[in-house]
Amino acid sequence: MCFVHSGTMPDGSLRHQASAGPGADALSRLAAGEEGIGGMDVAGSGTPDVTAGPGGQTVVDGYGRVLHNRWNRDLPPVATVRPGEVVQLLCRDALDIGEAARTMTPDGTLTIDLGLVHPLTGPVEIVGAEPGDILEVEILDVGPLVDFGYVAISPALGLFGSLRPEALAPFASWSEASQVSDPTPGPAAGAIPEDQAYNSGAPFLQTFAFERGQSDGLASFTGVDTGKTAHIPVAPFMGILGVAPLHRGMYRTFPPDVSGAMGGNTDIRQLVKGARVQFPVYVPGAMFSAGDGHMAQGDGEVTGTAVETLMAVTLRFGLVKNTVIASSRAIVPAADPTQLTMPAEMLRRGYYQTVGTGPDLMENAKTAVREMIDWLVNDQQVSLHEAYALCSVAGDLKINETVDLPKWLVSMTLPRGIFG
Repeated sequence: MCFVHSGTMPDGSLRHQASAGPGADALSRLAAGEEGIGGMDVAGSGTPDVTAGPGGQTVVDGYGRVLHNRWNRDLPPVATVRPGEVVQLLCRDALDIGEAARTMTPDGTLTIDLGLVHPLTGPVEIVGAEPGDILEVEILDVGPLVDFGYVAISPALGLFGSLRPEALAPFASWSEASQVSDPTPGPAAGAIPEDQAYNSGAPFLQTFAFERGQSDGLASFTGVDTGKTAHIPVAPFMGILGVAPLHRGMYRTFPPDVSGAMGGNTDIRQLVKGARVQFPVYVPGAMFSAGDGHMAQGDGEVTGTAVETLMAVTLRFGLVKNTVIASSRAIVPAADPTQLTMPAEMLRRGYYQTVGTGPDLMENAKTAVREMIDWLVNDQQVSLHEAYALCSVAGDLKINETVDLPKWLVSMTLPRGIFG
């Protein structure tokens, strides 16, 4: 399968590394295993003006080259730090398409080799970490290395695959619950225009704009189908944080916790700057890695992608000795971190809310999202794909109640104030 790779030049070199300008030599020294480096100016590479803050902390380059994209407890460390020391990880985007996202066509998303997704920066060895300990990871800062991000919709990704991947999808519109009593039903009424790609699995790519190093405020959305504009509240975080697995072998990054409670592709949007995350340690040194930077994401990440981007994350590690936990856990700054960055006027406009109810939580989630898509298409005149993308980056799925068994209720909320 053909793969569009952002980092490959005709001569085989890495574009990211080649463009690093004044920071290239420093990154090369780090990659070669020489001592850690402190703050450095790499403005020519699309990174923030300074990619490492004061203090001379170690910088690990997972931006100029792919370090690994599988969990494996036998991988050697690329850096070693002591508890209390600060390390900054430079990370590629989840699909590893980088600059190609600016010009990639929707069909180009179908050429992405999913065997190469989730490049990770690490492993970082933490001195003194032993099996039976807790590794505590303090997130000091998260910021984008570039000024753009993207959402991809593809048959291989997301809550629906594309929009309706089920085998009987073409018949779904003829069997809506509201028409079951009719012995000769026609297609169910809906707000989605007939000329839009629907039930077709059509791919889609939407880009977002923001500033390099931006850690709050809004990202700009201009729908590629309709030109509709919106402003998405941002709260940068890493979708993947984890330690080396309990069992030997090589594991994909998804689903999370593939071996023990090691973390992984959790996509927990609350793990922003200021969060403290704890992981059980399974191997000497813990062997921590991170990747999959998200500039904005709703709870659910329903398309399978958030606002994906290349990210720098600054961390400090601590240890809790001789304490066992069954899964990762965290103290987070806010249940909804985007509310910390939303302007007052945006908050005053309230939220759209849709619901799904029934005996299957996943089907309830799909119903809530479909209803939100339908509402946005009708109320905001966005396209079907644009609505789906907005649900992924700004829509939050919630389990509202489990009391009315055997039926449960799931809702989606989306801030109305994002639209200009």
